[in-house]
Amino acid sequence: MDMTRADLVTITQTCADWAPNYFRIPGGKDAAIRYIADGHLDGLTLKYGRSEVWRAVAAHLDAHPHQLTAPRTTQAERDNRQADRNARAETHLTAALHHHKEAQPYEALALIDRAELTSPTYKDFDRYRRAVRMLFAPLPPTDLTGTGLRHRVTLPMAYPHPGPPVMHHGSTARRWVYPGHRVIEGNWPAAIPEHCHASDDELMEWNADGTVQVCTGCGLDYT
Repeated sequence: MDMTRADLVTITQTCADWAPNYFRIPGGKDAAIRYIADGHLDGLTLKYGRSEVWRAVAAHLDAHPHQLTAPRTTQAERDNRQADRNARAETHLTAALHHHKEAQPYEALALIDRAELTSPTYKDFDRYRRAVRMLFAPLPPTDLTGTGLRHRVTLPMAYPHPGPPVMHHGSTARRWVYPGHRVIEGNWPAAIPEHCHASDDELMEWNADGTVQVCTGCGLDYT
């Protein structure tokens, strides 16, 4: 089972907090891997198994050896780091609540994702997602199987491109887009639908033998 992005962030943060300390005891890097995996990642061990967590910690430290040789951390420093992560996550959750109240669930879900990636252990983020989906379920994406087309991957942490979920279409008209619509990959004039000038209906083109409707200005899937 592949680890989620949030679980990988947990490993990153845990290594940053503890690797310098464990690296300096007998055993060096091997000790750091063992004590981090077995002493600080119980939740991931239950989810993925001990050997998988060991491999993930080792792979992270192989890719980020500077975390081993960084200055030792104190408990106060680790507490301050976690408090800062939690505060930033809470900011994202506050923004998510605003969108939730405005009946903008897809935007709320993107902000909940961002909060989780900021501080994965802060709260039960799935509880917030369930509350949003009860209000307004995002549209399932168009099935592109066999069409030769592909949706652009939406990464809430990547800004501005590919950017967060589509909020509106057109830089002037700003037509509301039902939550869940995605963008078809391609060399479109506008990088994202929010910057698109082709907001007229006649610029919508049917592709893949009339099965997928796409905006020729930005690739927005309007099917």
